[in-house]
Amino acid sequence: MLYRITFVLIFCVCGFCGYAQELQPPQFYLSRADVSRDAKDYYTEGLNTEDLNKTNLHKAYSVLDSVFTDNDVTRPFYILMACHMLSQAEGELLEELKIISRFTAELQPGSLGQVLFSREKAYSGYKTQWAKAMASEIRISCTSDLMACFRKSRSEALQHCNESDKMHLETLYNMVRKDLNLFQ
Repeated sequence: MLYRITFVLIFCVCGFCGYAQELQPPQFYLSRADVSRDAKDYYTEGLNTEDLNKTNLHKAYSVLDSVFTDNDVTRPFYILMACHMLSQAEGELLEELKIISRFTAELQPGSLGQVLFSREKAYSGYKTQWAKAMASEIRISCTSDLMACFRKSRSEALQHCNESDKMHLETLYNMVRKDLNLFQ
């Protein structure tokens, strides 16, 4: 009986660890058939902000649309691509990225946390960029009290957040709060 309990406990822990896996190296995603060709092209070629023709914009929007995929395995890669774009985008694309940054935090906080709080040092600046984009979107879209809008966004995100991801989410929203100059 003790062996069965131990086995079940180990199985549950392993299942939880598999569910909460970290962001994989880019090669993991580039070798997968369920990652779009546009995302793979964007990763290898980058986004040329000096020449955003319709083809490049189409690829960028295709990748951004995939941020909200139902595929939990590939979603972090698309969020990573959105982070790359956020550091380079201008104009209309930047405005779209601000909207996406807010809704990703609210609807997919676990996947977002995998990217923003990754151990990969190359991605360390993404938290600040993402928080600034979220703050800008909350400020622009808010039609009432800014603190109320901030709280509504944070509350929405917490509803979609696992207990294990809440610390990262709170860190992100504290950065957003700072960018919004809300010190209540």
